[in-house]
Amino acid sequence: MAASALGLDAAHRVLARAAYGARPGEAEALSRDGLAPWVERQLALPAEEPAIEARLAALRLPIRYPAKEGAWPAVEEDRPLTRLGMSQAENWRFWSRAEAPGRPAALVAPQEIERARLELSVATLVRKTAAEAQLRERLVEFWHDHFSVGVAAAAQVQASLVEHDRRIRGQALGNFRALLEATATSPAMLFYLNNQSSRAGAPNENYARELLELHTLGRPAYYGAARTTKEVPRDAEGRLAGYVDADVWETARAFTGWTVAAGQPLDGARRLPDSGEFIFVEPWHDQYQKQVLGRQLEPFAGAMAHGRAVLDILAGHPATARFVCTKLVRFLVGEPVPEAVVGRAVAAFRSGLAAPDQIARTVRAILAGPEIADPHLGRMRRPLDAVAAAARAYALPLAPTAPLLGQMAGAGQALFGWPSPDGQPLEATQYDGAGALRLRWGILLNLARGAGGTGASPLFAELAGQPVAAATARLARLALGPAGAPVAETVAGVWLQAGRPERPGGAEVAELAGWVLTAPAFQRV
Repeated sequence: MAASALGLDAAHRVLARAAYGARPGEAEALSRDGLAPWVERQLALPAEEPAIEARLAALRLPIRYPAKEGAWPAVEEDRPLTRLGMSQAENWRFWSRAEAPGRPAALVAPQEIERARLELSVATLVRKTAAEAQLRERLVEFWHDHFSVGVAAAAQVQASLVEHDRRIRGQALGNFRALLEATATSPAMLFYLNNQSSRAGAPNENYARELLELHTLGRPAYYGAARTTKEVPRDAEGRLAGYVDADVWETARAFTGWTVAAGQPLDGARRLPDSGEFIFVEPWHDQYQKQVLGRQLEPFAGAMAHGRAVLDILAGHPATARFVCTKLVRFLVGEPVPEAVVGRAVAAFRSGLAAPDQIARTVRAILAGPEIADPHLGRMRRPLDAVAAAARAYALPLAPTAPLLGQMAGAGQALFGWPSPDGQPLEATQYDGAGALRLRWGILLNLARGAGGTGASPLFAELAGQPVAAATARLARLALGPAGAPVAETVAGVWLQAGRPERPGGAEVAELAGWVLTAPAFQRV
C-alpha cells in the first residue's frame, strides 16, 4: 500500500468509516501523512490497551434490588465492572444459581444475570470512543454482527456474553478459520442456536443452518430447489458451488456432542460439571460416515474431527470468501458495494487462508484503493456509531450509563440484543423512522450538553464568547470536516433568527454542538 496524502474531506470520511470518527487533529494528521501509514499503525496495535483497561477499572455502575427472603439480601451500591474480568465459569455461576425450569429456588437476583450485558455494553461504548485501535474496534463490531447472539434467547446466553466477546476480540484481525472455531465452541452461540442439545440420532439443525447460511457460504450459495448435490453446479475449481438441505443435515450430525457443561446427566451415575464451558461429549456424537458439500467424512475419525473437517471445508470455500468479503466491504466502505474492492478482498482472503493475520490482510486490501474515501459511497450511522463519533469529535468525557443504552435501543440498536441470528442491520430503514430519529437527536443533544453523566467538552469553553458564525464553523469542522461548512451556515442562521446570542456562552456553545450533531450530514459515514 503506497503512502499518499489525502484531502481533509477524504480523511474525515476514512475516519468515519474505518474508525469511529475523527478526534480533534486526527483528520489533519491523516491528511498529512497518508492512509497507508495509518492503516499499518492500526493493524500493529495490540488487542489490549492499558489506558482503556484503566478507564474501565475506574468506572462504577449502580446496581439496586430488594431483598428476597431465603435467597439474597438487598443490594444498593455503585459497583465496578467486575463481570468483565471474570472467567466463563465465574460468570456462569450467576446463571446456575438463577431460577429456571426444574430449578425453582432462585439464589441470585435477575439484576445480577443482566449485569454482564450491561458491563459489556458500557465497555463497548468506552472502547469505540477512546481506543487507539479504532480499526480493530470496527472489526470487533463487524464480527459481533456476523456471529450474532441475542441475549433475549436465554439467560445462559447473557451469562456467556463476556466470553463470546473475548473470543471475537481474540481473532478480530486474525485467521477466519480460527475465528470460526472460536464461535462454534462459544457457549453463548451453542445456547443461542441450540447446539448444546444436539445429540446422535436427534441432531439440532439450527446452528448448522446458520453456519452455512450466515457465517460462511451465505444465502446466495443455497440451492434449495436441488434435490441432491448432483444438481448443484460446480465452480471454477471443480467444487460444489453451494449447499442443499442435505448438507445442513449432515453438518448438524457433524456437530453432535459439541455442547456446554451445565450439569447434564451422562448416565445413571455421572453428570457433566456445571461450569458453563464448552465440552465435547463423545457418547453424544454421531460417529458414522457423513458427506458435506460432496466431501466424505470417514466414520470414527476421532474427537471433534467431523466438526473441524466441516469448518475446514467451509472456511476454504470460494463462496465463503465472497460472502464474507462482500459483507465486510459493505460495512467498511458502504453502498453501492464496489465490485473492485470485493475482488481485492477476496483475493487477499483466499491467498491468506492459513495466515494468522488473514483478516488483517483482507482489511488492508479493502483500504488499499480510493473507494474508502469515495463521497458517493457510504451508509447511515447506527446509534452506536453516532454516539462514539460525537464523543470523539468534541472530546466529550463520555461516561456510559444504562439510560443512555436504553435510549440507543429506542433509536434502533440494543447492544447484543438483536433477536435473530442475521445480526444488527445496516439498512437505514431500521434507524430513520420518525420515532427513532427523534430519540437519536435527543441522545446527541444531551451528549453535547453534558447530560446523563457526560461532562462538558473543554473545546466548548474555548469557543465561548466568539461570534456564532465562527463558533459553529469550528464545531462543524470538528464533526464533519470541510463538508460541515453548509451545516455551520444553516445552524448559525437559525440560531440568530431565533434571537439567540450573537456571542454564545459555554452552555450555548454546547447546544450549538448538539444542533450540528443532529444535521443529516452527520448521520452518514
